[in-house]
Amino acid sequence: MIGFLNKLPKRFLRIGTLGNTAAAAILILFFLLPGKSTAQDMLFSQAYASPSFFNPALAGAYDALYRISVQHRNQWNAVLDNPFKTYALSGDARLEIGRDRNKRDAFSLGANFLSDRVGKLDFSKTSISLVGAFHKNLSQQNTQFLSVGFSLGMNQQNINYENIRFHDQFDGTNSYNLPTDEPLPQNNFSYADVSIGLNYSYRSSSGLRLNVGGSILHLLAPNVSFYQNSQEPQYFGETENKIHRNFIGHLSAETAISPEIWLSPRVITSFQGPHTQIYAGTGSKLLLNESYNSFLHFGIFTRVNNRLDDYKFRDLSFLVAFEIEGISLGLSYDLSMDDIKHYSQRQGIFEISLSIMGDYYNEHDLCPRF
Repeated sequence: MIGFLNKLPKRFLRIGTLGNTAAAAILILFFLLPGKSTAQDMLFSQAYASPSFFNPALAGAYDALYRISVQHRNQWNAVLDNPFKTYALSGDARLEIGRDRNKRDAFSLGANFLSDRVGKLDFSKTSISLVGAFHKNLSQQNTQFLSVGFSLGMNQQNINYENIRFHDQFDGTNSYNLPTDEPLPQNNFSYADVSIGLNYSYRSSSGLRLNVGGSILHLLAPNVSFYQNSQEPQYFGETENKIHRNFIGHLSAETAISPEIWLSPRVITSFQGPHTQIYAGTGSKLLLNESYNSFLHFGIFTRVNNRLDDYKFRDLSFLVAFEIEGISLGLSYDLSMDDIKHYSQRQGIFEISLSIMGDYYNEHDLCPRF
């Protein structure tokens, strides 16, 4: 990998026929960087639409039979012809243990699917994981639960070399059809991944709801280098690039400020190697029709992360969602803080989600929405 990077100043890298500088930079960032520059995990702005992605203990942490969520995140539309696209699908079910409903211990099973793709390079990461959690009732009033969860998955990373052209492939006329001298590694590999989590939930008689928990993603710190099995004699770079364990802590609450309005402040922190990210803000819920259990959700959040030795506000996230009978449709827009100074760049990120709660009981969720 390092040997390949050393050749870049001497060899002109082209992406397709466009020679797109931005795409070349993305190739370097997502494929060619040394092992010490591991990137952060994806964190959706509507994280609570599929909470088992950042904490497996939140699978089944609700008073319903099941939950199915679909999310789509689209970013860098103004910078790239083929922007980053992320798709997520998750589903889990809650099953109570025993016949005594006063105890209400439960376990849950589910599955998560994630696809993250960079367009022109066709660089992609796909993950499929099974999620399980156990929810222990801590009170006779069913107001406190301690949940522990795990996730076991398989990830696949892939890059399509057909869209990458090097100067040494030029035939001297008008085509890049000759073989390249670059020591390219395998373009596809898979690895196993394990995550664990813990969560405490509380609901008071006055309607206050509280969730606090933490998780460790990538517990085994798997090797994610494309060069891990490289036998190329011309390559002298690193063959190991272990992804950092991601330590996540989260806190959320929901409280009524009137019979029709609820506030739900929340914060999610992520510590992954040298990277730190804080996502915080507040959502709100407005009752529209009690007969149809319909609500209007809206909120504002901000994301802070570290860059070199300082911390910087990265973006503002605006959320609006509509919910009826346990079916929720949410739309959020992340406004880059750089856009405030350079508004013409339009680097905002759109995210849409659809969630379905089966056998929904109004006002009894243990886990906040969106």
